[in-house]
Amino acid sequence: MVSAVDRIVVVGASLAGWSAANALRGEGFTGRLTLIGDEACEPYDRPPLSKAVLSGRLGADQLWLPRVDGDVEWLLGTAATGLDVRAREVVLADGRRVGFDRLLVATGTRARPWPNPAERGLAGVRELRDRDDAARLR
Repeated sequence: MVSAVDRIVVVGASLAGWSAANALRGEGFTGRLTLIGDEACEPYDRPPLSKAVLSGRLGADQLWLPRVDGDVEWLLGTAATGLDVRAREVVLADGRRVGFDRLLVATGTRARPWPNPAERGLAGVRELRDRDDAARLR
């Protein structure tokens, strides 16, 4: 499988990236594993943001996913903005470059704004994408 690979980089530190990292460790990958995410925090469960957090049943700080087994390098709070295929490096927004043997892009999606600009600007219309959004709305 990936036993001869020294370093796997996962771009996307949300549920998909977290799941991939867990699967790699579960399949016996013992090499260097790096997760890159633009949010400053480790992965958390998003569906409860619009249900349990907004109702007050859970706090936004209670949604963390379990830690990935083994040693994992977390590069959080800086987006991946480019890919240098020849150099086998991911380019980060802050200028750092992260080398890889294998790369998995698991960036998910973004909240889409309401399509009608006039309606989007109405009082009370908000986007709910992350923990900070949920905390502000709560």
